[in-house]
Amino acid sequence: MSKKKVVNRNVVIASVIMCIVLAAGLTGAIANYTSIISGKDSIIASKDFEISDLQNQIAFDNSAINSLNSQIADLQSQVVSANSQIMTLQSQVIDLTAIINMSKSKLKTLVFHVQEMGEDWCHTPDINHIYQQILKLSQNRCRILLLPQHNYENWTKQFAWLADNFANTSIPIMLDVFGGGPGETPTPMLSTDDILMTMAVCDVEWLRLAEVVSWHIDRNLPFPTEYVTTILNFCREHNLKAFWTEYKVGDDVFQKIQTYIMGFEDIVTVSFSTNSGDLEPADGFTIMSKMFQHWGGSVQSWYWETYHRPNDDPFALTYQMPISLLIEHSLLAKYIGAEVIQFEPYWYFFDNGEAKDSLRLLEIMLA
Repeated sequence: MSKKKVVNRNVVIASVIMCIVLAAGLTGAIANYTSIISGKDSIIASKDFEISDLQNQIAFDNSAINSLNSQIADLQSQVVSANSQIMTLQSQVIDLTAIINMSKSKLKTLVFHVQEMGEDWCHTPDINHIYQQILKLSQNRCRILLLPQHNYENWTKQFAWLADNFANTSIPIMLDVFGGGPGETPTPMLSTDDILMTMAVCDVEWLRLAEVVSWHIDRNLPFPTEYVTTILNFCREHNLKAFWTEYKVGDDVFQKIQTYIMGFEDIVTVSFSTNSGDLEPADGFTIMSKMFQHWGGSVQSWYWETYHRPNDDPFALTYQMPISLLIEHSLLAKYIGAEVIQFEPYWYFFDNGEAKDSLRLLEIMLA
């Protein structure tokens, strides 16, 4: 072999060896870079997870912040409402204080409604027990009467109930002789014979005429002048007093009553009923004080039903009237100068013949 060929062969071998060495180095480098890239990918994946976790935490925190903002808004709204209520109460306190300071209190008589409609709802199991509870709370500060009512669809049944519960007792009553009612004929509308029957077995001191004018106006019927005059003459002849209460103010209702009671002013107490939708109690009582020699108020939780119509269950609303508001109406009547305050309905103050807190609070405030 020539020397030239030997040299070329060695060059080729060297080149091959160099290529192998370079290839091995490149493979190692690639493997190393691949390992580095894999490590970086792992770090990136870890960071992505951390970022995702932080994003979730941020979303949660934002939700919590929104919830807190909503709660803050609600609290701010409650504060505004509370401030408004405080201002209203302060205004009421100022008004009541002014009335008390100019007090013309002449309160002599309190009348409490009692009603029997069956054991399932409106029951009066022991009339004497009910009366004694009221007497105990009132501590003889006023004359206490009961205003008994029964199912007026049948006078015979009503009279029997009155006789069973009030005969042989010393409980004085205000007898409902005219009550109007929701129908097209008045219930009750007692005759003088009916009244005499009741007087024979009950201690009747007052007769009540409730909503005579209002009931006839609502039905566009003429006023029963002869009937009312007969009742007032009966009161005069039998030494009874009459309590006449109305809820309407328009149509000159009380101006008309002034003419109807002419000559009987000394025995008739004219009353404003707080279930009126025409005037607030303070305004109604003020009118009474200026128009009549003897006046009173019929303070009712029916006020709440009047001012919160419509409702599927008007009776339910009579339970819901705040006692603070009913007491306010009572104090207004007392300090403006009412001689008689009549309360209703029975179930607002009693449950199955037992006094509720509403009665206790009322008596405390009227002391």
